[in-house]
Amino acid sequence: MSEVKKSIAGGGAPSLDILAAKLRILEAEFRPEPYEVEMDSSRSFTADPNVNVKVEVVRNLVEPGKDEGVKFYDRFKLKQEDGDWVFAKYSKLGNLMMVRYGRDWFEDEKAGFNEDDLLDFEFIAQVEPKQDRSGKPLPGSSIDWKSMRPAGGADEAEAVNAAEEEFDDLPDFSDLRSKK
Repeated sequence: MSEVKKSIAGGGAPSLDILAAKLRILEAEFRPEPYEVEMDSSRSFTADPNVNVKVEVVRNLVEPGKDEGVKFYDRFKLKQEDGDWVFAKYSKLGNLMMVRYGRDWFEDEKAGFNEDDLLDFEFIAQVEPKQDRSGKPLPGSSIDWKSMRPAGGADEAEAVNAAEEEFDDLPDFSDLRSKK
C-alpha cells in the first residue's frame, strides 16, 4: 500500500449545519452579467450572474450560542429565460427578493433591486453544509432557500417553533447503555 498525503482542511470556509438561524447580510455584490472567475489553481471558469453575499449567523434558534457570530459567503443566482438573465420567482434569489421586498415584488412592474437594500437585512433560514450537484461535500455553507422567512414577528416565532418541534421529535438515546 502506498502512503498518501491527506488533508481535512476545508480552505477556511465554515461548513455549518443549523436547522434554523437568524441571519444578517453584511455585504452584497450584484453581478448582472456572466463573469470570469480566476481560481488559485490558475484555472478559470465563467460564473452565472448572481448576488454574492457575506452572511453572519446572528442567532442559532435551535442550539443557542452554537455558531453564532460565524460568517460565510453564499450566492443567489439569476436564471436564464429566453436568452435573458432574470430574477426567477421560484428560485433561491426569487425567494430572497420576496422575503426582503414582500410577496408582491414580482407583480409590481415598478419594483427594482438595489444591492444596498440587502445590507444589514435579517431573515430566518436553515444553513446547510455546501454540496456540489451530485451531493459531494464542498467547503462552505449554503442557505436553504425554501426555508427563508422574514425575521421578527409571527414568521420568526413560527420558524423557531417549527425548528424546536423538529428538534424535539428526534429520538433521545441518552438512556441507552452498552450492555456487556
